[in-house]
Amino acid sequence: MYKVEITPISEIIFDIEKAINEKLSFSLMRFCDGFLKIGNDLKSGTNRVLFAQHRKEGIPLNFFDELMKEWAKVANEADYIDAPIHYVLSGLMSRRLEKASSTLRSLIGRWDEIYSHFGIDLNRKFCSPEAGFLSFISGEKNLLDLVKDRNICCLTNFYNIDRKLKLYANSVSIKHIPSFYGNHYDVCFESIMSEIKREACDYHLWLVGAGELGRVYTGEIKRCGGVAVDIGKVFDAWTYRRVDPRLKSIIKFNSKNELLFDKKI
Repeated sequence: MYKVEITPISEIIFDIEKAINEKLSFSLMRFCDGFLKIGNDLKSGTNRVLFAQHRKEGIPLNFFDELMKEWAKVANEADYIDAPIHYVLSGLMSRRLEKASSTLRSLIGRWDEIYSHFGIDLNRKFCSPEAGFLSFISGEKNLLDLVKDRNICCLTNFYNIDRKLKLYANSVSIKHIPSFYGNHYDVCFESIMSEIKREACDYHLWLVGAGELGRVYTGEIKRCGGVAVDIGKVFDAWTYRRVDPRLKSIIKFNSKNELLFDKKI
């Protein structure tokens, strides 16, 4: 019988730093609600979410079954994956559900059933679905401390991230993906997978914010010996200098992150 325990961010940061220093492979992957929605669609045969993601990222409709299998594989290989139930278990995180639909609430309540159905092992370490944000804004040490004087690669659709992160890191490389409705899958999925195979160990840390396909990239980086953290919409927050209002109560702004997030908003 599994037990859901959300690993503190401080422990996750320690593990990431250890992986970087000792040249170990590492991945932190977050499914949030994407896996639940797509998995539920596949189980029920409704295909509504599948069509939406097909339009957003160009993922072929006949690829979703394979994608779910690949997600399960990389999740089982990951050091951390998220447990959506944290939105219910945590008083602070429960604010994220205030405007959620009844359908989403139901899916979160069945998260373990859906994970298990598609082959994800529940006897493992879990992180918060908001680990991307929390890893940059929590604790005495966070990811900005870890990137200092190190070489970073970002997978994102934003073009100005390198300018922001160069204030902290030694060097920043960007692998750009198309924005939503830019046919991500056809434009660059295969080429990025090939680049990861060649370059996974060329960087101390990979930061990934690449939609549904980003989870495959995160898993591939670990398989190839690299260190990858799925930070998701943190890239959006850096670019637009705003944070989801529902996260404000858990954010601790300080001199290390005020250049990335606008503490006035």
